[in-house]
Amino acid sequence: MSQKAPLMILPMPVARLISRPFLGVGEALSKRFPSMKQDLQETDLGMVPREYLAATIVNLLFYFLLFFGLLFVLNYRVQLKPLQESLLSSLGFAFLIFVLIGYTLIRYPKIIGGKKAEQIDRHLVFALKDLLMQISSGISLYNGFINVGKAGYGQVSVEFGKAARHINTGMPVDQALEKMAVETKSEYLKRTIWQLINTLKAGASLKGALRTIINDLTLDQRTKIRDYAHELNLWSLVYMMFAVAVPTIGATMLVILSSFAGLGITKGLFVGFIILCFFVQVILIGFVKTRRPIVNF
Repeated sequence: MSQKAPLMILPMPVARLISRPFLGVGEALSKRFPSMKQDLQETDLGMVPREYLAATIVNLLFYFLLFFGLLFVLNYRVQLKPLQESLLSSLGFAFLIFVLIGYTLIRYPKIIGGKKAEQIDRHLVFALKDLLMQISSGISLYNGFINVGKAGYGQVSVEFGKAARHINTGMPVDQALEKMAVETKSEYLKRTIWQLINTLKAGASLKGALRTIINDLTLDQRTKIRDYAHELNLWSLVYMMFAVAVPTIGATMLVILSSFAGLGITKGLFVGFIILCFFVQVILIGFVKTRRPIVNF
């Protein structure tokens, strides 16, 4: 199933059709983003870099014209600003939007690849335990892939289902596994797949290999949890400092400076300081949340 970049306002078939004249520009731009080929392989967009960049250009031109037209009408017709001022301000804001959306669209393949990796890491251990149980009961690796693909392990089931379909079309098992490893950003899944490939090539026991992989992944995830707990102690201290100490001491210092130093501390400055501390707390909470390891046992 192909995905759609959320900020691409034009449907993908329409964007592909209209963007054909820009494929040369997309080819030239793709040389400036050498990692995009790998990033696109790790998504379900089903596009090569030059196609994606050409579609991005078309959507950005559409955004630019749309916002330029709306802003010009707002400035010239509604606010009755002079023609030159309306043109310049509309062009400036439209170009700013053009740059921001362009940066987001170029980064999108890497972002979606990272999100898919998080979803894979969340369910990988459970899926491998299921696969181990099936192989231990005599089910073949291919049928185990099919069953895991239907088992509801989120993105892990999607990836194993793809591998099963590739094998069903005649692709060798090791090549199907290599394709899965190349097309994912999950380091856990890459490590798992390469160990399975080495086991298949060596003719060793899959059951023993899967047990070793599961134990290694579980140990690695527990290590990450322990490291996160130690790191959380530091960030909890920093958060408490900005939540309690800095506002209290800072407010007291502002009052003292306003009373004795004659610096003219206004009410607006005092409120702004409290709001700044609040935003710092929100940023710290968001940062700590992003540092939380994606694990599941």
